[in-house]
Amino acid sequence: MDLAHTRLGARGDRWSTSRGVLDVRTPASDVVTRRFEGYATLELVEPAVRHLETLIESGMRPIVFDDFELGTGYDSDVRAKLTSWHLRNPGKLKEVHILVRPGLVAMGVTVANLATGGRFVVYTDRSTYEWALAGALTERITAGPASSLRAPSLR
Repeated sequence: MDLAHTRLGARGDRWSTSRGVLDVRTPASDVVTRRFEGYATLELVEPAVRHLETLIESGMRPIVFDDFELGTGYDSDVRAKLTSWHLRNPGKLKEVHILVRPGLVAMGVTVANLATGGRFVVYTDRSTYEWALAGALTERITAGPASSLRAPSLR
């Protein structure tokens, strides 16, 4: 097992093997970004699954943004594990957005999306994906407590 771990500041982690790299960040309390490049193995995706499970156990219903554009391939058990996880955990994620480029990874995401009943929003255009992520983060930045939404008193 050649899994290496690096902290990426207070809200991020990188896991890497000789075949692939996965960065997991939490830029907002309920927004998770995962950027994968290279080849995915079970040992590489396990930490990302544990991260989501930890957020869910804390009462969150995360929005996930997966950037798999630079993914070159994966072991077949990776797709099976991730698909079965989504099937066992319906409704525990608010949204799942996935960026892919045409190829093996896109085909795997399409198969997983069909198997889960179309739960994923899949993008092949980076700018559309980035706009969706920016929208989710902006919504969290601009949302204040309910009291801030009230009109000021005229007294």
